Amino acid sequence: MKLSPHFDLSEFVSSKDPVAPNEDALDNLERLCAEVLEPLREAIGKPLKISSGYRSIKHNRAIGGADGSMHTTGMACDIAIGSVIDQAKLAAIASRIPACGAIGLYESKGILHVDIRRRVGNKPTYWFQDAKGRYIGLPAGLRQMIKQAGGKV
Repeated sequence: MKLSPHFDLSEFVSSKDPVAPNEDALDNLERLCAEVLEPLREAIGKPLKISSGYRSIKHNRAIGGADGSMHTTGMACDIAIGSVIDQAKLAAIASRIPACGAIGLYESKGILHVDIRRRVGNKPTYWFQDAKGRYIGLPAGLRQMIKQAGGKV
């Protein structure tokens, strides 16, 4: 099932998760694709690799996802992007997309989380998971890198 011109539902569901997204989650995934992922893809001029999208609550728990994760409502996805520097560059672009409400950078996983939660003020919520798996504030160097790339921090 096509969610948008460049994204298919198969990219957002795990073969290890037997629970399919419900109608509300599908609507959220379509909005995520149309309002965040398509603009990101256009801005960088190449495809995005989705590493995780929709997760049932049971599957989210099984893989160690956070309680209340936006993934369980179809409002979030993780993009495989590689280095933290590349994540920061993509985060700067994502931060300028009004529908992008939160951005998470994961140092050791090589992923950037984006979701469509409501923004606080005119900028997204940020978090950073360091190489030891600890959630800490966005490090000053990354904050500066995102700002220099024109991002909202």
